Amino acid sequence: MVGKLHLDAVVRRVDGATARIDNPFGIPITLVAREDVVVEADGIEELLRFASLEGTLRDLRAWEKAGRIAPFWGGAAGEIRSIVLTPDFHKGAGIPVGTVVDARGFVVPQAVGNDVCCGMRLLATDVDRGELAPHVGALKRRLRAIFFQGQRDIPMSPRQRAAMLRDGLAGLHETAADNARTGLWNHYDPRAQREDLERVHFHGALPARGTFAFDAYIQASGRADGRDIQIGTVGGGNHFVEIQAVDELVDGGTARAFGLTKNAVTIMAHAGSVGLGHAVGGYFNERARALYPTGVPHPAHGFYVLPAVGPHAREASVYLDAMRNAANFAFANRLFLGLMVVRALQEVLGRRVASSLVYDAPHNLIWEPDGAEPRYLHRKGATPAGGPDGQGGVFAYTGHPVIIPGSMGDSSWVLAGAGHAELLASACHGAGRSLTRGRSAHADEDLYRRAVEKLHVVTPLDPEAPSVRRRRDILAKYHQRMKEEAPYAYKPITPVVRSVEDAGIARRVARLWPLVTVKG
Repeated sequence: MVGKLHLDAVVRRVDGATARIDNPFGIPITLVAREDVVVEADGIEELLRFASLEGTLRDLRAWEKAGRIAPFWGGAAGEIRSIVLTPDFHKGAGIPVGTVVDARGFVVPQAVGNDVCCGMRLLATDVDRGELAPHVGALKRRLRAIFFQGQRDIPMSPRQRAAMLRDGLAGLHETAADNARTGLWNHYDPRAQREDLERVHFHGALPARGTFAFDAYIQASGRADGRDIQIGTVGGGNHFVEIQAVDELVDGGTARAFGLTKNAVTIMAHAGSVGLGHAVGGYFNERARALYPTGVPHPAHGFYVLPAVGPHAREASVYLDAMRNAANFAFANRLFLGLMVVRALQEVLGRRVASSLVYDAPHNLIWEPDGAEPRYLHRKGATPAGGPDGQGGVFAYTGHPVIIPGSMGDSSWVLAGAGHAELLASACHGAGRSLTRGRSAHADEDLYRRAVEKLHVVTPLDPEAPSVRRRRDILAKYHQRMKEEAPYAYKPITPVVRSVEDAGIARRVARLWPLVTVKG
């Protein structure tokens, strides 16, 4: 714990878009944020507490050399090479949201968290905002029924679940025939989905050797058309599915390459691995703690590592395999969430709705080495911002799409990545909170009413239902949850996006405006 921190004592501005964070361990820490982006002292304190892990890594190396502990590294010790903080940076649960860590020789399950492979998926449709406008009320009713009232209708066989966990979207495609033309699979076009893989980070698959502890999930009822309570779920907190419209084109040529046109209705899904990710994160946090050597003091910062080299390398290997299972599920989960909205649109508009994928990318994950060096890039609430490489592929000359959502009352942005290596080719995954959930829940009633009165929000509870309107206790809980995610709880999106652009991480392409938001 750093204690009461004065930001000016540790934050040193480099230029209009970046600053350096001083720390006792000499780790290069770069904060991407213009001066008009709020940076909270609590987040910096949490970051410095995480950075003190470097001291523990050095202690372990020294204790091993002195023979005080059994071999832990068995060779080259782990180190934190650098850290980048994105503009939505804010205090999280152990590690700040918006933290990117270049770790060498080890992984930190807690630096990914329990929502493994949480990410963004964006679809463009052939629906115009003017066509949808008269049907918003009906759309909200269908979305509530599909998302929260038992009408998801996603049958899957045990074979499909196993293939999905092992091989992600590729495994899902290979086994799609098991439930073809049943339930939501009626809206699944195998040819289009296979073509879309080029627009999914990792092509939507992180091949895994096993299926961790998910045998019960895989088998479920054992039926070939069994349903489960995990797939097709949004999750809580800041997760959402949002129907939006393209409001502004900043770079028309790149927008067309991404499939975005003015006034087109889009679908954005922000979701992850729900219960599967929690199982992975919880178990391996405890494994890392248990692996810590006996006979020496445990670190006050509370972070524990799994070495990827040396005598304990298998521990990291097993974690990464389970992480891939959860990640593969998350890619499939977002795919189905998008199809659920396409289904709702078709039913409300009374016609077939065409949709195409813009991009799908994770922001809670470890990127494993692609070379000989044991580099494990941890992104927590930060999205990759890969640049053009001229090597072929759909983004060879544009850079990869970067999706940055605002609050449910603010714009979202699509940008094109520049592949800024010094800043770890990373952008923010949203605007970032400006108020904790606790403080947001106690906001002034007038402020809250003004913030949400014009929003179209779909939740499991319909506050306008006659049976609910008479229940003050239920409505009080509903409004408390809404307050926690109200627009005033988040930073304004414009300074955040401008920070990303001014730092050379990505350039603005298109602005999206929210029409209807689904919150779990």
